[in-house]
Amino acid sequence: MKLLTGMLTLAAAFLLVAGPAGAAGFFVQVHGGFAVFDLDDVNDSIDRVNASAGEPVLAHINSGPEAGLHVGFALSPELDLGFGFSRQWATSGYAVGGYLVEYDLPADLYEICLDYLPASEKGVRFGAGTTLGMISSAASLLVTEPGVQDVNPSFDGVGFHFAAYALVEVPLGVTWSLVGKLGLRHALLNHLKVDGETVYNPDSLDDKLRFNYSGPLLRVGVRFRP
Repeated sequence: MKLLTGMLTLAAAFLLVAGPAGAAGFFVQVHGGFAVFDLDDVNDSIDRVNASAGEPVLAHINSGPEAGLHVGFALSPELDLGFGFSRQWATSGYAVGGYLVEYDLPADLYEICLDYLPASEKGVRFGAGTTLGMISSAASLLVTEPGVQDVNPSFDGVGFHFAAYALVEVPLGVTWSLVGKLGLRHALLNHLKVDGETVYNPDSLDDKLRFNYSGPLLRVGVRFRP
């Protein structure tokens, strides 16, 4: 929460400094995307469930969709600064004969983005960018079995993330454009808690359980510059 507060304070300060002069470069962007990641500790748990069931009833969680919103300003004709939020989804589950096992591991990403897009005579601009921010997760595991009380622990954690990506912007008109990003993200939650207690990896009680959302990412969005 301290990092999020700091990000919002920075955004507010930038708005005050930018003032009317920065208003002409204001933009709003909505995007959707897809990320590949390595939730290795979670997939180890899924392997144990599959071993107990005697068959692969649960799929590994290696990827998921995401969506988000960004707002920002043009610091110059070639440089954009943005502040945003994205939700990453990650799930796996199965249900049969009254039995249910469901892994739900969404992650929220609060981001500061810096994009460099040099001018182009053809209109289409190619560049690069970087993102820094906070990632948080309120994940859950639900196990339902007939005649037995449900098991439903909730996992909470906060960490840092950063990304680097190639960037393209295609004009769709005077004020609208299509934006695409392809890159790599590092996002690790290495201190998770259940009911305030730190959770350790069952395979190594000296090793804390972690959620690793690091990997390639692809985003496609629509940007509006009034």
